[in-house]
Amino acid sequence: MTTLKMHNILDNLAISEGTYSLVRRIEEALKEASLTIGTWASRSKDRRQLAEMSDRMLTDIGLNRVDIEIEINKYFWQK
Repeated sequence: MTTLKMHNILDNLAISEGTYSLVRRIEEALKEASLTIGTWASRSKDRRQLAEMSDRMLTDIGLNRVDIEIEINKYFWQK
């Protein structure tokens, strides 16, 4: 997963407190969006891997094909 690093260039600028607050809220929203997208990507990958497992592998981890079909047919944003 790609990690975004936010630089604090605002610390070196003379800006109003309101503008600084707005930029910080935007920064937090971007961090949250990045985490959400990472979660969605992870779910998609996990579901693809489950779909590729053999019945024997599924039995080994305590699942069956019906359980897997339900899981892999979910949208990436669904838990």
